[in-house]
Amino acid sequence: MKLLIFAAITFAAAAQRTPAPAFYEDTNNIPVSPEVHADRRVTFRLFAPEASEVLLMGSPGILEFTKKPLPLTKGEKGIWSLTIGPLPSGFYTYGYAIDKGLRMPDPSNPNLELRRWGATSSFIVPGAEKAVMEARPVPHGTVHVNFYDSANLNTQRMVYVYTPPGYETGRQKYPVLYLLHGNGQIEASWTWTGRANVILDNLLADGKIKPMVVVMPFGHVQREIKTAANAPAPAIGADMAAIEKELMTAVKPMVEAKYRVLTDRNHRAIGGLSMGAAQSLTIGLHNIDHFAYIAAFSGAANRAEWEKADPEMLNRKLKVLWLGCGTEDFAYPGVKGMAELFSKRNVKHVWNESGAGHSWPNWQVYLSKYAQLLFRD
Repeated sequence: MKLLIFAAITFAAAAQRTPAPAFYEDTNNIPVSPEVHADRRVTFRLFAPEASEVLLMGSPGILEFTKKPLPLTKGEKGIWSLTIGPLPSGFYTYGYAIDKGLRMPDPSNPNLELRRWGATSSFIVPGAEKAVMEARPVPHGTVHVNFYDSANLNTQRMVYVYTPPGYETGRQKYPVLYLLHGNGQIEASWTWTGRANVILDNLLADGKIKPMVVVMPFGHVQREIKTAANAPAPAIGADMAAIEKELMTAVKPMVEAKYRVLTDRNHRAIGGLSMGAAQSLTIGLHNIDHFAYIAAFSGAANRAEWEKADPEMLNRKLKVLWLGCGTEDFAYPGVKGMAELFSKRNVKHVWNESGAGHSWPNWQVYLSKYAQLLFRD
């Protein structure tokens, strides 16, 4: 009994000596943010008692609604807040700019959009029915993270690979889609932010697509952002050539050696968003004996190369050539121009014009539409 009493006193004394958390780690100061209300209004909150200005920095999806960054209002206990909406149902990313600093994520929100610089936060405004990128109780595939040493670029790189439900327990070989991200994004972007794995799981459960392996490589040569304090970044053309070489001579052979994928061109597709759209159009055209499907979401490529390509050859070899862009997207004139070029030259293609701008809600829908056309007999 004496030992128990002594132990209890010792524990209580130790507890009393436990220091209070530092102000920057005190979870008591974390407000609820974002709070999505039943009427689809959304309240953002940030604890920043010493700040003099906080702005809500939205992705194009939010900016289409707010039109510009909006200030939060400082309230009690140093909590800033802002309510906007009602917002259309869908997927949104956002961040804060404090005292004219760089955009930062919401420290209250664990859902992040990972980027080469300055992660942003994300949330979903639900609709009457679940959207294609919202998780449902269906069989789920697996997202693998592969590290490899690049002989071309003399550095270690990563590739994300999605395998469909049942892959681990079967022997079947699958067609493969190479899915490329945009400028400023990383190899994790199509899953962490774009929810490509969720989209494919849902489409598979609904019987709308063929099961496939999806390969998501890193689309930049340099990992870090080059600034004035660093050596200059390579020219865009050199970057494009280097990524094409990396995909065709390093990523593709590794995937075909490590995963059960079909290796004929009729079971191989490529597609991407923004920068990845330009890469997909360029790499697909240069390697048309390797890809029977090409897609560009919100991005165009070198028109001169496509103008030189033989329309008869393109129509014979390409099962699907898919272009999509929003009318409010800054890339719209270029992508629309590519579609007009294909029409003028009688190149068979799919043109998907939508509303909205250069944002994930469009790209998620484009992936779901493109995937439904792949690998059909």
